[in-house]
Amino acid sequence: MENPNVTPEQVVEKINTMFGEAMQKAATKEDLTKLSSEVAELKSLEIKSSEIEKAVAKMEGALEAMKESAKFQKEEKVGSVGEQVVKGYSSKLDVIKGGHNLDLEVKATTIIDDYTGTRALTELEVGVNKIARQVPLIQNLVSRGTTSSKFVTYIQQTLASTASWIGEGTAKLEGDLKYAEVTKEVKKVAGLIKVSKEMLDDLDFVRSEINTDLMETITDQIENNVLNGTGVGANLEGILVNATTFAAGGFAASVVDANIADVLRCAIAQAETNKFMPTHIILHPRDVAKIHLTKTAQGEYTYGAFVVNPLTGQPQMMSLTVVPTTWMTEGTFLVGDMKRDNLKFRENMNISVGYVNDDFQKNFVSILCEARLVNYIKANDYGAFIKGSIATAIAAIDKP
Repeated sequence: MENPNVTPEQVVEKINTMFGEAMQKAATKEDLTKLSSEVAELKSLEIKSSEIEKAVAKMEGALEAMKESAKFQKEEKVGSVGEQVVKGYSSKLDVIKGGHNLDLEVKATTIIDDYTGTRALTELEVGVNKIARQVPLIQNLVSRGTTSSKFVTYIQQTLASTASWIGEGTAKLEGDLKYAEVTKEVKKVAGLIKVSKEMLDDLDFVRSEINTDLMETITDQIENNVLNGTGVGANLEGILVNATTFAAGGFAASVVDANIADVLRCAIAQAETNKFMPTHIILHPRDVAKIHLTKTAQGEYTYGAFVVNPLTGQPQMMSLTVVPTTWMTEGTFLVGDMKRDNLKFRENMNISVGYVNDDFQKNFVSILCEARLVNYIKANDYGAFIKGSIATAIAAIDKP
């Protein structure tokens, strides 16, 4: 009551107004303190009347009731969930350090150190983590071409002409040439996958991923068959089926402490003896590593790191490019002039989409990838490729 010149009626009116406002809400501790101060000030007024005293008494009673009323609650700032977590974390730090789980109670909600969902915590990384496949190397080393027919036919010489040194006036010897036709049939490799139309529509990346994966699968099969194909049935005629088997020849039982590198050098010599110049060595990756790891009795490496061809970036050994591939059986080797193998495509790899059986009824589509091709080594070139077992070859050339 800052103005001392008030009338009793104004004092009573003010008391009633304060009382009414206080009862309209749940008063805080600060509100009650202020009201108590106002009542004390009113009681100290010099102006007295029965109306004022009754109003003051009524206000004092109301204050006491408000203090005990359920409407009054101690105000507490709840704060954000993050603030409560920090507060709870600080008080239970020792529990966490002890390796125990931590539960934080936030009013009526309990937050446990777990989250069952993933979407809110996830950022989708572009692309798909694919199953690893052998990098196609061999099919890119051979002579590649195309054909427009179901069969490829070439002319093979079966008898060479002859010549001899003769004296003056002596009759010349008669020679002969012979040829034969050789025919190779085109084979087909194919892969098919079914997928729902909804999946193709709903997931943008699926179509391209399926196409890419099918093509990689076909490429993988071609790589395998160019090397290992038996030529039987639908299989290609691979390099190994017609390669010449390693023969120790003049190196038999003559190489001291023979190892893998010695075998390969002898194989190169065998191909050169057959009048060919080999270009590549095909090995399983672990056999390539064994060459690097071969040591003397003193622990010195017998063969250092391969020289790298500056033009191709591929490792070289004895001037030949080394090709590591998991399609080569571990413990075996192949040395050869890769251009002597012929790979011809009748139908390049292609993708087609259609319905098979009840696909239409089930809302499926079939995605097909296929290629038609033929692979062969001409019979007169078999000697350009030397194959064998590493252990068997070592035993054959090793000096007792």
